[in-house]
Amino acid sequence: MSTYVIAIGGNALAQNAGDLDRILREIAVAAVDFAVKGHHIVLVHGNGPQIGNLVIQNEAARPVIPENSMDECVAMTQAMIGYPLQQHIYNELQTRKSDLQVATIVTQVLVDRDKLESLKPTKPIGPFYTKEQARQIAEETGMVMAEDSGRGYRRLVASPKPEGIVEIDTIRRLLDAGAIVISGGGGGIPVVREADGSLQGVSAVIDKDFTAEQIACDTGADELLILTGEEYVSVNYGTSDQRALHQVTLQDMETYIEQGQFPEGSMLPKVQAAKRFVTHRQGGTAVIGSLTRIWDILDGTSGTRIQCG
Repeated sequence: MSTYVIAIGGNALAQNAGDLDRILREIAVAAVDFAVKGHHIVLVHGNGPQIGNLVIQNEAARPVIPENSMDECVAMTQAMIGYPLQQHIYNELQTRKSDLQVATIVTQVLVDRDKLESLKPTKPIGPFYTKEQARQIAEETGMVMAEDSGRGYRRLVASPKPEGIVEIDTIRRLLDAGAIVISGGGGGIPVVREADGSLQGVSAVIDKDFTAEQIACDTGADELLILTGEEYVSVNYGTSDQRALHQVTLQDMETYIEQGQFPEGSMLPKVQAAKRFVTHRQGGTAVIGSLTRIWDILDGTSGTRIQCG
């Protein structure tokens, strides 16, 4: 029996409601396929387009109702995506007459207050804009906008690293009971711990890949799977010398990072999270690949596999 933590990119989930429903159904089938074989499954989804849309809705409604804070928007996306994913998994389990359960956990993730205050915005959220649209938005709102992997311009927000998962004991207990767990949605709700031990939400967005890595380490997972829009991690991306990576050692990946091969806020956090997991979880494997090839990734025939070596 193995434990898999599967991180699903927010952009790979699509913004169109019909596409999102289809993709979530495919994820549900794949998750159930492995769960009924006795494997433990934790699903961690992104929320980039969804939280960006919520921010736009907040701004449009500002004259009428109070805006939701960024941590509240993250919590909303945990339900927005977790609910239909949980429902698809439940329905698939019912179809197979399985007595396995599924649960979505509203997940709070601890961050360091001091580190947060010194961070520059690096995490892209929301829709893509043209250069001129981004310039106008930045002038009118003061938002930080930047080009994202040649696909257009997006808003950047602060993205602290996770220091711990508040609900990790609950996640472990659910896994031990045989449940499929949806946790850490959107990277988790960023919170800081006050002097009296209480928690307080903060305005930030945690990268879901680092949260998935934290959950994978804390649950003793055997594999961390990071699903995105690309079948493989590539070097010299977008050039005539582009080369897909298949089997990669930690040392090779560190070299590529030092060369600046991976865009910050896009592929870089995925590679860094995968590298951190393999470093901290001796014997564990991290795979980065395409959401559309999820079955092949789970079977070990697709994706960039990072292992010690």
